[in-house]
Amino acid sequence: MNYQQSLKSLFKFLSCSLLLVVWACQSGPEGPDGTQTVSFIVTNYRQVSFDDLTAESNTRATESIVMDLANLSVSIFNVQSNELVVPTILHRSSDYDSDGTTAKQFPKFSVSLPYGQYRILVLGYNGSRACSITSLNHIAWEENYVPNTFLYSEVFTLDENSSLTREITLRHVVAAFRVTAEDVIPTGLKKMRFSSSVGGIVLDGSTGFAMQNTGRTSDIAVPTSYVGKEGVDFTVYLFLSGEQDSGSYAVQALGENDVVLKEKHFPEVPLRINYLTQWQGKFFEASSGDTPSVQSGFNIKWNMDWAGTIPLF
Repeated sequence: MNYQQSLKSLFKFLSCSLLLVVWACQSGPEGPDGTQTVSFIVTNYRQVSFDDLTAESNTRATESIVMDLANLSVSIFNVQSNELVVPTILHRSSDYDSDGTTAKQFPKFSVSLPYGQYRILVLGYNGSRACSITSLNHIAWEENYVPNTFLYSEVFTLDENSSLTREITLRHVVAAFRVTAEDVIPTGLKKMRFSSSVGGIVLDGSTGFAMQNTGRTSDIAVPTSYVGKEGVDFTVYLFLSGEQDSGSYAVQALGENDVVLKEKHFPEVPLRINYLTQWQGKFFEASSGDTPSVQSGFNIKWNMDWAGTIPLF
């Protein structure tokens, strides 16, 4: 990338905003036994996906075709017992579709709680698969799915002196790995399968890390309309057991009945929460180097402040 392209990308990234959630403890009339109503209000709703971190608009295939933040949930736990004190409140953006003239807005979350100490967990994520919050330390999606996920978790005290308004920011808790196929998508391709040796599928809401470092296998369905296209991006997400890790990826191009059409192995892929690690090259065509290394084409794009591209070589 030349200097002018870098500046173009930098300005684009800096023009994007983060997710912002405002929560307000509304004192109001005190309820029985020192109970108050707590309201959580979503404002300045904007979600910038990993797919917005490129200067040009290319064709992309991800595990979640819908790149807007589709779901927002609030869970409240008792600090001492770590148990849910009220059922998880879930709202889907699809339930609040406008006529196109105004932006979607999630409603206000309100719960009544006795005075005490609690932990709030705010979870934003893509996709339509159901999320199960078994406990604060065990958050998982059906079919071992890992969506583009944002999290906020904090302990708060509810009493007569509770702050009325406070701003909090949801943060990314996934790392992303992208394979950009510069060559033509072949006829007969049905899915891309990514198998990692690191990361996990269960999120610990208290830490923002994977519960276990088990690795993950995930499939991306490839629409028939993609056949013949070039420069297609395939992106998967992963929870890590720490801020950063490295491990191997096996990526397979599969046809009917999961017949392997092409396979590449990526050793020592650098992964980091809130970062996008990308390999770009000819995936489907025969090549002399079917085992790419860090030196042969990995780049990391940093989206903490949407500030640019960091080459690793």
